[in-house]
Amino acid sequence: MRQTLSVAICVIVSLVLMAIGTRYVHPHWILGTLYSLQLHAAAACVAAVAVALLIKRHFVVWLLFAVSLLFTGHAVLMGRGFAAPMTSADANARTFKLMSFNILNDNFDHAEDIVETIRSSGADLVNIMEAAPLRVYMDELAKTYPYRVGCGALIEDCDQLMLSKVPIETPMVQSLSDIFPDRFILAKVTVAGRPINFVGMHTTKPYFDNFHSLELDRAALAISETSGPLLLSGDFNASSLAPNMRRFLNNTDLATAQFEPATWPIRAGAFGLPIDHVYARAPLKIKSLTRIADAHGSNHYGLIAEIAVTGQ
Repeated sequence: MRQTLSVAICVIVSLVLMAIGTRYVHPHWILGTLYSLQLHAAAACVAAVAVALLIKRHFVVWLLFAVSLLFTGHAVLMGRGFAAPMTSADANARTFKLMSFNILNDNFDHAEDIVETIRSSGADLVNIMEAAPLRVYMDELAKTYPYRVGCGALIEDCDQLMLSKVPIETPMVQSLSDIFPDRFILAKVTVAGRPINFVGMHTTKPYFDNFHSLELDRAALAISETSGPLLLSGDFNASSLAPNMRRFLNNTDLATAQFEPATWPIRAGAFGLPIDHVYARAPLKIKSLTRIADAHGSNHYGLIAEIAVTGQ
């Protein structure tokens, strides 16, 4: 019985490790969610093989343990690979705040609380995904954020909403694929005394065929046509560990925060996945990135980022 249990654990772990390993050979969209979960899955494999070692020690079990540790360690390293930490030279850099939140399209019961959270956030710039519950509160939000794109301003619907305390200049709206329209907004704003490119976007889920990679490629192309500092936020439905996400960051010269808090699913708390992101292009740096304490009925936690304008 003990040997049977050990073999069963090793077989399951082997299959999981083989699936993760495909990212290093030829990533496939069907495993996109697993790639985002590499740290979680590999750490679970470490725990499972440790149990197998307690049952029966064998060369194959030790090998699986070593591979599990390798994949876990690489996931940790990848999580820091695109981080741009603040330095002592950045200590006096001017800063501004960004809020990014997927509030869920049918979350009407909590709309008033979300409006108050946005208004009291202190954010200079706000990106809201699936913002339909806020349509009737545009006049209220305009008292704090007089400039917007979405909910009747350039975009008729409220799927993607950009709010700002400062003028939004030359906004451009783009559909990243045929699945959901108008989920990419690129504009210019001047904050902390510096003109920047400001982007809000929302990608489809990675298991919708290859659309997730297609959308990232189209977004990267639009971003690459801009120059100077750029700030991007949104719901990517994937962590920064996924191969196509890493390609996106590499192609756009975007950097992450030193630590990306988990935002989904909310029931998992700190053990969830960071699939909502804030990325910045130099000379912008993410000074801090924190999760909003209350999800207000959404299945995502929102994010508050303090952005430093370095090099001034």
